[in-house]
Amino acid sequence: MEILMRVILLTICILGSAAPILADQSVDYLRTIKPVFQSRCYACHGVLKQEAGLRLDTAALAVKGSASGVVIKLGDASASALLQRVTSKDEAERMPPEGEPLKPEEIAALRDWITQGAKGPTDEKPERDPRDHWAFQTPVRPVVPAVEKVTWSRNPIDSFIAAAHQQQGLTPQPAADKRIWLRRVSLDLIGLPPTRDELAAFLADDSAEAVDTVVNRLLDSPHYGERWGRHWMDIWRYSDWWGLGEDARNSQKHIWHWRDWIVESLNADKGYDQMQREMLAADELYPDDLDRLRAGGFLARQYFKFNRTSWLDETIEHTAKAMLGLTFNCAKCHDHKYDPFSQADYYRFRAIFEPYQIRLDATGGQIDFEMDGIPRPFDCNLDAKTFLHIRGDDRNPDTSRVMEPAFPAFLSRDPARIEPVILPPVAVQPGLRPFVVEAYLAQAEKRIVEKRAELEAARKRLAEAERLEALAAAVTPEEKLLYEGKAIVRDDFSVAKPDLWEMLGGSWSYADGKLTQTQDGSVRGVLRLKQLPPDDFEAKLKYVPTGGQVWKSIGITFDGTDSNEFLAYLSAYAQGPKAQFAYKQGEYVYPGEGAQARPIELNKPYELTLRVRGTLVNISVNGEHAVSYRLPLARQRGTMQVITFDATADFQSFELNGLPATTMLVEAKAGNRTADTMLPVDQ
Repeated sequence: MEILMRVILLTICILGSAAPILADQSVDYLRTIKPVFQSRCYACHGVLKQEAGLRLDTAALAVKGSASGVVIKLGDASASALLQRVTSKDEAERMPPEGEPLKPEEIAALRDWITQGAKGPTDEKPERDPRDHWAFQTPVRPVVPAVEKVTWSRNPIDSFIAAAHQQQGLTPQPAADKRIWLRRVSLDLIGLPPTRDELAAFLADDSAEAVDTVVNRLLDSPHYGERWGRHWMDIWRYSDWWGLGEDARNSQKHIWHWRDWIVESLNADKGYDQMQREMLAADELYPDDLDRLRAGGFLARQYFKFNRTSWLDETIEHTAKAMLGLTFNCAKCHDHKYDPFSQADYYRFRAIFEPYQIRLDATGGQIDFEMDGIPRPFDCNLDAKTFLHIRGDDRNPDTSRVMEPAFPAFLSRDPARIEPVILPPVAVQPGLRPFVVEAYLAQAEKRIVEKRAELEAARKRLAEAERLEALAAAVTPEEKLLYEGKAIVRDDFSVAKPDLWEMLGGSWSYADGKLTQTQDGSVRGVLRLKQLPPDDFEAKLKYVPTGGQVWKSIGITFDGTDSNEFLAYLSAYAQGPKAQFAYKQGEYVYPGEGAQARPIELNKPYELTLRVRGTLVNISVNGEHAVSYRLPLARQRGTMQVITFDATADFQSFELNGLPATTMLVEAKAGNRTADTMLPVDQ
């Protein structure tokens, strides 16, 4: 333990005595100072920008100073403006102006470097101008190198590879076995392995054109576009519609048109430059070519419903990444630090896209955009202005100057000429295309036919209503007394009464003093009362349900017309027996507030009582109140029926009475109340 403590103390003493020695050593500019300048200062004081005329990308340029004079006083750090600015407590003066201040050890090193004379290498080169990088130069076709003794060379690219082999003293691998080569090229070009027949044909072909034959066959295959289209779709950010109601939101329901265009373009060997033109400007270059307008899916894909700036940010970012290979989006907030474009370049680039919006164009005779349509860009807001957003904040635009549309300078040595394009009428009003006009005319003709049929049906209903109204008007005062609580119809079903009932569905028979219905299944048995009931009535039906496959429903309908019907019934459905009120308005509606769960069993007697006053309905079962309901529809005077649905039964009696004014009904729940009025017959 004593030995260990001695070692620790000795180490501390050595390190402590070394500290002042290190401080006295000369500062290594290349290792200590230049990396700080490069990471924190070049953005404003380098080759791309020289704020105040100051460059710091070499020691000599730093010593030379700015437009206002020297910033480094050799040997006197405290008198040097450079050190004063990096140590200032005033954030408006402190350098660098963005991010954290320099670390204490960085400031200390800078102070020592100035004190020691701000020395740097005599041959130090300034930062290379990014605009001189090969990526920003106009491509020049190189001379194909001459190589000797290369039997495997088949095209100019092979000559470049062979020349590099010779320069590096490398020997290429021997040619692959034909089986291996065929599998490689098939997977590479179409993503599928060769078939047995294709392998046999290639092995049997000893001609010099055997390889070309295979490659041409694969390039001509529709699978070529499918295979390589996937890679381009990844780069261009293709995405199927992600589904959110009818919203577009980032992608569109019919964006697959763009996907098909990509595959077909590759299979047609369309040039990459032409694909770029169509994706970015088909709406102006080919405004009436629906086939090419599909390419506009590239710009439709960026659509963002809730924020225009977010939409255009993605358009700029992914246009640059996909077609320039650059992360241009960094310049939204500040000048790019390492590439030759500025924040102003970003917003000039945005100005190119500022007017555009997205729409659907009809295609294939389909004018229902839920079914089909081509998502495509179009110039909508031609007078929209673009402003630079200070620090990239769209809530803080610099409205003092309008950013005119322009390409970043590194894309072109000559300024772009922007000229108006005269578009045909169908580009502005796509509904003028002949096939669209024809489709709308056909749709209108179909609607005319439908409306004429509806009108004819309405006329028939009106005639029936007028007939029924006339019948009601012909009732004598003596007959009206029958409606005031006296029996209108009584039938014990002991014998047939054809003057009272009309059998319209099911299998009905009289036997043993009762009426029996014996047909089950999804059909309605109907016993229609030939006499119309009064407006306010009480109907009682006694019966015994005897069978049925599923629903086992038996009940009474009233106000039956061509379009309306009200129904009160009991169902012995095993999964949910109940008393239910329902109504027909085109299709049957079964409101939850019109139902009461209760046991309904086969081969037991039931008395279903239905009372109606105006729009208020009460249903009782075996003398016990079950359902109160307010009708949501205006009543129409119509027929009354006893019905079965998927049920067999023995019917014992039926009674129809007028409902006296003194009979109290149970009011429906408040949420079910409707106006207790009826429309006039003529309406």
